[in-house]
Amino acid sequence: MVNAYFESSASYWKQIYSDDGLLPTIYQERHNTALRWVKKLGLRANARILEAGCGAGLITIALARSGYKVDAIDAAKSMIQIARQDVLARGVQDRVRLHLADVHALPFKAETFDLVIAIGLIPWLHSEHMAVQEMHRVLKPGGYLLVTADNNARLNRILDPMSCPLFMPLRAAAKRLLQFCGAWSPASGFQPKRHYPAELDRLLAGCHFKKLTSCTVGFGPFTLFGRRLFDDSVSVRLHRWLQTLASAETPELLLRTGSQYLMLAAKI
Repeated sequence: MVNAYFESSASYWKQIYSDDGLLPTIYQERHNTALRWVKKLGLRANARILEAGCGAGLITIALARSGYKVDAIDAAKSMIQIARQDVLARGVQDRVRLHLADVHALPFKAETFDLVIAIGLIPWLHSEHMAVQEMHRVLKPGGYLLVTADNNARLNRILDPMSCPLFMPLRAAAKRLLQFCGAWSPASGFQPKRHYPAELDRLLAGCHFKKLTSCTVGFGPFTLFGRRLFDDSVSVRLHRWLQTLASAETPELLLRTGSQYLMLAAKI
């Protein structure tokens, strides 16, 4: 079901990184933060990197243009096709190998890679634990994992009564009543998951990773009772202001309430 969704929306996931709306802006911030962290690692030139869930291949191509050799996997054939086209267009095909594969069962030997990157992958997995164990298996001792999750403690959810975690029991009771009355039915199909930062921390620690650093990026869209308060241009400006404050660690609340949680860990 997840693969079918990405097969049908591959072009959207390529285009979203080049648009100037709020969500593309947040994804671009996530992308740039991940690349900055990789650069700070100071990996040797012949380091082996795996991108799990490569999508349109933007991270893979950026790393290849920096001189790294990258294996990239995705479970959606259309994503691999788009990534292959862009790899050829950017002239980095000699440094990229693309694989149609599932992160729950990686087609690589143990202790192959120096770095595994999983950007935007965790929300779509049927077993986060199995996938993280696989990424641990293919990493060399002391290798790095850079992973992101959709943050369930994002500021815009906290501020809206329709999504605030404090009101979750009340919302659940209301849904049960509406469902009993035939006025509401739960959404069908797979829904992307959100995780609290502490959840992802525990998941990786349980799979024998040591957290090195983390942050959150992205603020908005802000809503009241599910309705957006600002148009995209205002939302982008608000996001950038809050992101600047978060980067300066003032106030501390913003450090953990961005929409995307990024974590860099080492295999132990």
